[in-house]
Amino acid sequence: MSNLTKVSGFKLLFICASLGLILLGSGCATKTEIVSVPAEEMITIPWNAGWSPAISITPGIPFELRGSDEIAYELSGDTDYLCVEVKGRLESISNTGTSRKAGERVYWSPLCGVPSADLADIEMSWITVVRKQEGYPTGLVLVGISSERENGKQGSTYKADIIASLAFPQQEGDYQDISDEDLKELEAEYKNNPIE
Repeated sequence: MSNLTKVSGFKLLFICASLGLILLGSGCATKTEIVSVPAEEMITIPWNAGWSPAISITPGIPFELRGSDEIAYELSGDTDYLCVEVKGRLESISNTGTSRKAGERVYWSPLCGVPSADLADIEMSWITVVRKQEGYPTGLVLVGISSERENGKQGSTYKADIIASLAFPQQEGDYQDISDEDLKELEAEYKNNPIE
């Protein structure tokens, strides 16, 4: 009976030790590292003094995607309002694709969509710009575009505000494995708790 007790004791000790290692390992798992960075590392808004289709000289609020040739960007959010210039004409990115390259200029305009949006219906619009290198997300900029109030009423003049500008630095020389779900959670967190 004492041999049976010793074997059972070793099994129990082995199981407890294994569970302990699993719990310890999960507690030490690498967390996503997020760093606030200037938005200008990823995008610039060269003209943002209040855009209106009636008086502005640009076809929309311009966003210039920055970086070297190997950097790509994925645009999401209210993409019906995003357009790019193709052969001298503005095309909705719903027709041209949401993947863009560094150096490209994208415009936000409710007139881009098909059909174009009623300006009075747009109080807030969201654009998410995800920077990618070698297919991995390495940064995110969340832009909120709102109509400016005129005499207490929503107007038809729009302004873009950077809500969040984040980088996901490499860890031990490797890109972080950040899923689309992780990006959506980050986006939701900043939409619900914008930094003033």
